[in-house]
Amino acid sequence: MQPVFRVNNQIHTATCDSGSSLLSLLRQLNYFGVHRVCETGDCGACTVWVNDIAVHSCIYPAMRINEQSVTTIEGLSLNDELAPIQQAFLQAQGFQCGFCTPGMIMSAAKFDLPQSPKNASLVKIQNCMKGNLCRCTGYQAIIESILLDQKSNGRDILVTPAILTPHSVGENVPKQDGTSIVTGKAYYTADILQSGLLHLKILRSPFPHAKIRKINVDKAKALRGVVNIFTHEDVPRIPYTTAGHAEPVPDPLDHYLLDNMVRFVGDRVAAVVAESVAIAQIACELIEVDYEILPHVTNPVEAMTGSVVIHTEAESVQIPDRDHNIAGEIFLESGDVEKAFMEADLIVENTYILPAVQHVHLEPHVTVTHLESDGTLVVRSSTQVPFHAQRLLSQLFDLPQEKIRVYKPQLGGGFGNKQEILTEDLCALATLRTGKPVQWEMTRNEEFTATNSRHAMTIKLKTGVKADGKIIAQDLEIIANTGAYGNHGKTVVFLSGYIPLGLYRCANKRFTAYAVYTNTMPGGAFRGYGATQGTFAMESQIDQIANQLGLDVIKIRQKNLIRPGDVVSLGNSGEHFNLIGSYAVEECFTKVIETLNYIPGKHPVIDNHLRRGIGFAVSMQGSGLCKIHTACVKLSRFADGKYELRTGSVDVGTGSDTTLRQIAAEVLGVTVAKIKIISGDTQLTPFDAGSYASATMYISGQAVKLAAEKLKQKIADNSVDLQQIIEVEETYTADEATLTFAVQGVEVEVDMETGKVNVLRCVQAIDIGKAINPKICEGQATGGIAMGIGYALMEELLFDEQGRIINPKLREYRIPTAADMPPMEVFLIEKTDPYGPFGAKGVGEITTNCTAPAIANAIANATGARLRQLPMTPQRVWQLLKVRS
Repeated sequence: MQPVFRVNNQIHTATCDSGSSLLSLLRQLNYFGVHRVCETGDCGACTVWVNDIAVHSCIYPAMRINEQSVTTIEGLSLNDELAPIQQAFLQAQGFQCGFCTPGMIMSAAKFDLPQSPKNASLVKIQNCMKGNLCRCTGYQAIIESILLDQKSNGRDILVTPAILTPHSVGENVPKQDGTSIVTGKAYYTADILQSGLLHLKILRSPFPHAKIRKINVDKAKALRGVVNIFTHEDVPRIPYTTAGHAEPVPDPLDHYLLDNMVRFVGDRVAAVVAESVAIAQIACELIEVDYEILPHVTNPVEAMTGSVVIHTEAESVQIPDRDHNIAGEIFLESGDVEKAFMEADLIVENTYILPAVQHVHLEPHVTVTHLESDGTLVVRSSTQVPFHAQRLLSQLFDLPQEKIRVYKPQLGGGFGNKQEILTEDLCALATLRTGKPVQWEMTRNEEFTATNSRHAMTIKLKTGVKADGKIIAQDLEIIANTGAYGNHGKTVVFLSGYIPLGLYRCANKRFTAYAVYTNTMPGGAFRGYGATQGTFAMESQIDQIANQLGLDVIKIRQKNLIRPGDVVSLGNSGEHFNLIGSYAVEECFTKVIETLNYIPGKHPVIDNHLRRGIGFAVSMQGSGLCKIHTACVKLSRFADGKYELRTGSVDVGTGSDTTLRQIAAEVLGVTVAKIKIISGDTQLTPFDAGSYASATMYISGQAVKLAAEKLKQKIADNSVDLQQIIEVEETYTADEATLTFAVQGVEVEVDMETGKVNVLRCVQAIDIGKAINPKICEGQATGGIAMGIGYALMEELLFDEQGRIINPKLREYRIPTAADMPPMEVFLIEKTDPYGPFGAKGVGEITTNCTAPAIANAIANATGARLRQLPMTPQRVWQLLKVRS
C-alpha cells in the first residue's frame, strides 16, 4: 500500500509494509524527533498528532495514515518561532537527556486542562502525564513547564538568554542543547539514515546454561536480504570484560564476542546482518542450534557451593574462585571486632534483601558503524565511555587505536548501563567483515533481559552500640548476584560496604563480600554503584537501634558521623580513596529538620485507617575515582576572541557540556556564549575516562579549570600573537576524591487496610561544595529522588526458575510516573570544597542513595512495621502489618 498523507503540511507518499507502525514510517521519512522506546504504547516518547489528536505512533498502524494529517515535534514551531509550550519547556528546563521531551511536549500541548492556571491542579497535570515516562528529571521541571505554558495562555514566554556577563559560575546558565531538544532537532545515535545501511540482530539463548554442540545457519543464509551470519566459529576467541573501566581493569575477563557456551536466558548465540531489521529477525528464527542442556543455578548462595560451575573455560582469567563461582571477593577488617561486640550494651543484627532493577534509560543501546575511505573504523554509539570502547575494539580486532574513531552524539540517558560495551563489539565486527555500514539497536525487551541490572544483594549487618548510642562494632556481609558475567562485580560490592561503613565512626569493623556468578542476566554499573544497596541496610539499622535505645534518630546519626580530619579507611589505614573536603552535613540536617517541622518523639498522625510518619537517611559518595580516572582537555583561543574547548567527557543529559563551559568562562573572564565545546569523540578530543562515578564535575571540571588558567596566563604573555590560534592542553587525575554528603527526609502516608504507601513530601539537602549551575544540580537531585522512589516502592526484575525475566515490558516493570511523585524540595548547601573546581563536588549519584531507607524509616515511624526487603509493595507492607496485628 502507498498511502498519501501530510506531515507538518508536507505531502508524502510512502510504501507501507503490512504491520509497520506510523513511528517507523515517520523515521523512514527523517522525522527523527519521534523516538523509539517501547513499541507498546507505554512511554509516550513517540507521541504525534493525527488530525490534531495526540496518538502513540508506535502502536498506530502506518496503513491507517492514508489521507490523514500528521504533526510531529518538528512541525510545532512556525517560521522557526517556538510554540508557547516549547518556550515553556525551554524556560523551565523541563528536560535533561531530552529523549522523552518531544513526546512530552506533543502530549502536554493536548492535555485537557482548565484555561485558568489556578484551576490546573497539580494532581490533574500529574494524571494527564501518566502516559508519558521520564527517567531523568523526576517530572518536577516538566510540571513547572506545563504550568508556565498554562500561565502564558498561548502568549509568547520570555526565555532567559545565556548569561551575558563573564561571571557564570553559580548561575543558571541554560543548557546549550535546550533549543535542539524542544524542537526535536537533537540528534541521537539512531537519528541518521546512511545509504546502504545494514542491520544486526542477535539470536539469543532460550536456556539458562547450555553448550552449543552444533549450529546450522544454512537456511538463514539462504533468506533473501541476509548478508552474513556470525557464530562462535567465525570470531576471534579473546576474553574481555564489557565493563568500561580504565586499565588495568579490575574485572574478570570472562566474556567473548560469541561463545560455544550460553550462561543465561538471553545470552548471545549468533549475529545476523541483513538488509532490514525484519529480515535479520526472521533469519535468527531460521538458525538451527543443537544445545546440550547443562544444570543451572540462579541463587547465589547455592552457586557458592560449586554444585554448578558457570565458567569452566581456561581462557577466562581474573576469576578469584571459579570452582565456587566467585567473580569478586572482599575481606577487610579494622580493630578487634569480636572484643568490641562483647563490650556492647546492645547488638542488633538483620538481613536485608535488595532486588535486581533495570536502568530504563529511554534511549536503548544503539551503535552504527562504518568504514572511512582510509580504513578508519567509525563507531557512532550511545555510550558513556568512548575511549574505553575504542581501547577494547582495538584489542578485539587487532587494530591501532588511531584507526578507530568512537564518538557519541546526543545521549538519551545511561545511568551506568552505557558504561558497558554491549553493542559496539559485534557491530564493529559486522562492518569489518562486510565493509558496509551496520546498525544494531536493541529492543526494549532486550534492554530488560540482555543488558545489565543493579546487583541484587543479600546484606547481613550486625552492629554493636553502647547505651548512649555510640557505635563500637560493625560486621557486614554481602552476597551479590553478579549474574552470568563478572563485569563490575567486585567493584560494586566493594562500594556497597565501603561507603556505608565509612560513613560512621567506628574503630572495629569487618566487611566480607562476594560477587557470585549465577545463570541470570549480569549485574552491572547503576547510579550509586553499590552504595545505594549498602545505604539501605545501614540507614535502616541505625534507625532501629535509635528506637530500641529510646534515642532520637537524628541525634544518633550526628553522634556517630565522620568529621573533617577523619581518615576514611577500612582494613588498611595506609590505603584510602576518599577524603573530607568541605563539610556541611550539620547544615543539611538543620535544613531538612526545619522544612519537615520534625519534632523528636512526636507520635505519628492517625486518621482512621491512615498513618503518617517521617523518616530520615544520610549518605555519602565519592566525587570520581582517584588515581585512575584521568581527564584531558584542550582549550584554544582564536583570533576573533572566541574559544574552543575539547574534552573527551560525555554529557549523558546531566548538563556537563554546559557546566564545563561555565568553568572555563569564569576563569577566562568571558561569556559562556564565546566558548564552543566538542566532547566525547576519540578522534577530535583528548582522552577522558568517561561519564561515571560522579567524576565529570570534580575531575574533568578541574582539568578544564587548570587549562583555562594556563591559557589565561599564556594570553597575558605579551610575546603571544593574539592574531594566531593559542592552544593549551591539561591532564588531571585526583590523588583522592572528596566526599559529597546528603541528608534526606520524607513524610509518608500508609493505608493500614491495603498496605499502599504514598510519599507526601520529600526534602533533600546536599552538601554540594559549590553549585556551578544550581538549576542543573537541582534537576540531578529530583531525578535521583524519583529513581529512589521507584527502587523503594515498585521496581523489581522478576525471574522464573530458569532465570528468565518475566516482566520485560514497561507496563509490567513499573517505573514512577508523574502521578507517583511527591512535592520535592531540594536544598543545595554550599560550603566551598578545597579540592574541587571552584569548590564543586559530584552530585550525580548521591541523590538516589537516601530515598529508599528514608521511606522505610518513615513507614516504621508511622506503623511500627519495619520492612527489610525492597521494593516495599502494598502486598509486602500489608502482609507485615497483618503479622504485627
